[in-house]
Amino acid sequence: MNNKVLLVDDDLDVISAYQRNLRKYFNITTAASGEEALQYIRVNPSFAVVASDYNMPKMNGVELLSIVKKVSPLTVRVIITGFADLETSIKSVNEGSVFRFLTKPISTEDLISSMKECLEQFRLVNSEKELLENTLKGTIKILVDILGATSPETFHLASKIRTTMRDIAYQLNLKNLWEYEIAGLLSFIGCVSIPNEILEKVYKNLDLDDIEKEIYAKHPETGANLIKNIPRFENIADGIKYQYFNYDGTNSKITDKKADELPLISRLLKVAHDFNYYLNRGFSVSDAILQMKVKSFNYDPKILTSLMVLNNYTSKGFVIKSILFKQLRIGMVLEEDLRDEEDFVLIRKGQELTDIMMLRLINMSKFKKFKEPIRIKEFQN
Repeated sequence: MNNKVLLVDDDLDVISAYQRNLRKYFNITTAASGEEALQYIRVNPSFAVVASDYNMPKMNGVELLSIVKKVSPLTVRVIITGFADLETSIKSVNEGSVFRFLTKPISTEDLISSMKECLEQFRLVNSEKELLENTLKGTIKILVDILGATSPETFHLASKIRTTMRDIAYQLNLKNLWEYEIAGLLSFIGCVSIPNEILEKVYKNLDLDDIEKEIYAKHPETGANLIKNIPRFENIADGIKYQYFNYDGTNSKITDKKADELPLISRLLKVAHDFNYYLNRGFSVSDAILQMKVKSFNYDPKILTSLMVLNNYTSKGFVIKSILFKQLRIGMVLEEDLRDEEDFVLIRKGQELTDIMMLRLINMSKFKKFKEPIRIKEFQN
């Protein structure tokens, strides 16, 4: 358990007392100023608790804890002061989001008790964060597995959208890259409600009749409704709902949103979808982008430009190599169709290998052989 506590006070006698009285119970670091404390935190932001005196020169305790909140948001923050007035208390809570407000003089027993409560709060917050992250990962896996089992070809398209989204978001240096990847991967999750006959026609680029078009056009809203109640997926759900909307608003019938009013995830999905639509119809990369440039009013210009920049290189962030079947690993992306010795396609080019796919392939390998070597693209973190 993390029991690292940083105590900050400009009074050296107080610092010495902290070290003497608390070192048996906690992993204590002390600092004589806000600036010194920030140096420690920036080098090692894993302190469970930062407790600071309020009245210090140059940088007071509230100012320090406000910065700590930004640098290490999960760290529990405490103000210790001899000026127990209402204004200081309000500032501490509002600006520094403090967990405890302690007044001097404070006994060693009370200080130890308070630090133990702070460590318990740190443990609870981190446990909740880990639970949430594991819940998200599990939820995503279930949704992706459902899509893959219901319509492998649709999952193949979603995997390609995900890759394009990841590349563009990385190139634009966007925050929360995971949101764009997941949005791409789940962009077709609403297709679980669509008959396979319609999805097959979409994948083969066959024309849909009016009724089929109406059914297919509802999948973004269906997908958004499926995932909008998952914690931290609100932006993704909103982005998926508007994923086919033109940047200039010309094809919108259900909203007045256009241009930068549309969610950024939607604007990325629009570019990723259309780019992969042209590729799926046999266009080269350069010809696909040329088609999109002709209709540039459909796209956020920054995102379309990013796609054009990405087109100037082919393997940034990836390593392409030929390997044997036994060397395949989860996360690798196929650079060519994976076929058996009878030339039957098992997994399409561009698909990322998941744990379920690998399990199926391992089971298949017990009674059939695969064409080797296999060309793959491996993402480099």
